Amino acid sequence: MSEGLSRKRALRSFARRLGLGEATAESGLLDTALIHDSYAAETGSRASNERLEFLGDAVLGALVSHALYLRHADAPEGMLSRLRAALISRQALAQTAQRLEIAPLLLLGRGETAAGGAERPSILAAALEAIIGAVYLSEGLEASRVFIERHHLANAKPTEVIDPKTALQEYAQAKYKKAPHYAIAAQRGPSHARVFTVSVSVAGKTVGSGEGATKKQAEAAAARAALAKIGSQRPTRT
Repeated sequence: MSEGLSRKRALRSFARRLGLGEATAESGLLDTALIHDSYAAETGSRASNERLEFLGDAVLGALVSHALYLRHADAPEGMLSRLRAALISRQALAQTAQRLEIAPLLLLGRGETAAGGAERPSILAAALEAIIGAVYLSEGLEASRVFIERHHLANAKPTEVIDPKTALQEYAQAKYKKAPHYAIAAQRGPSHARVFTVSVSVAGKTVGSGEGATKKQAEAAAARAALAKIGSQRPTRT
């Protein structure tokens, strides 16, 4: 079996696993999305994924912004901006790329391969954005939204990346004009290994609780739980 035919079959299998349409799998754009500029420069005969990455970055930003707008109906702009930044960060995108097992399909130059480039977060994140660009060009905006929702947003946890207490403070101030109230609900363990349980309430209603080795850690855990709960109470799409 020729190398070219083997790659085509691998790309088709990858596209099926990700639920991509035939238009993406057969267009050649998916192949291009997985070509690093080091390989393109070395071979001199293939375009790299840089243009698709540029497009995919824009599509990703717009669709993530739309999803957050729907999910967090009462969240202020500052909180939405922080959530979006976390979701489109190199770290978050690289984690999704690893979960989708993109690395084995990347084409890298010899030097980049030897340096372990297939596991480098910046390269993985760029490849994922390029794939989104390929889906957008081949199948349109709605297919891109489905891909991002299914493979990225469904698994990403932005509230673990942003400062949860600041985000909850912004939410509470914007919706209720009141700051969150934290209270120690319980303490356990010896003085050298104390565990605190803290609850947080907004407008008199408990919205989350968390534990930590310090009060500060427990408060952050409680705020994170509250943000997750608030995020799950999103309006139904029509």
